Amino acid sequence: MEKLVLLNVYVLARDREHPSRVLLQQRWKPDTDPANSGRWELPGGKWRAYESIASCAARELHEETGLVDVDVRGHRSDHELLGDTVQVSESVQLVQMIEGPYPSVLAVVDAVASGQPRATGDGSRAAQWIEESRLRDMLLTEPETFTALSYAALSHRFGVEP
Repeated sequence: MEKLVLLNVYVLARDREHPSRVLLQQRWKPDTDPANSGRWELPGGKWRAYESIASCAARELHEETGLVDVDVRGHRSDHELLGDTVQVSESVQLVQMIEGPYPSVLAVVDAVASGQPRATGDGSRAAQWIEESRLRDMLLTEPETFTALSYAALSHRFGVEP
């Protein structure tokens, strides 16, 4: 049987008041994903049918961290033809698990947000702003504390080589 993968939208959010801070949370799914529970990851989740990528990112950020003042970055344009509306999004980082326990693809978008995050979703905890310098250090010295997908996305984005 052919295995298919659903695209998830994750958010690399920066603090609007302190742009050197990045939002991370700990994954918490001990029943369905015990191997990754407690590991750091970017907030995000499932993309609903006909939902724009910006709407999905803002919704997931709110669901998992309680943040509501969210501005998803990147150029998007809508196109209409014969009654169909299609949105084209630029500045999306694609991250794919090509070997591992489960097939996953993430579309990572950039955003800025304001407020104090808190874990509000049932699959996350310990949401917090982390200084970029501390994040770089964590990626270098504590890679095992991240989920593989978020580690890859963040390492690539911040140019951190193990």
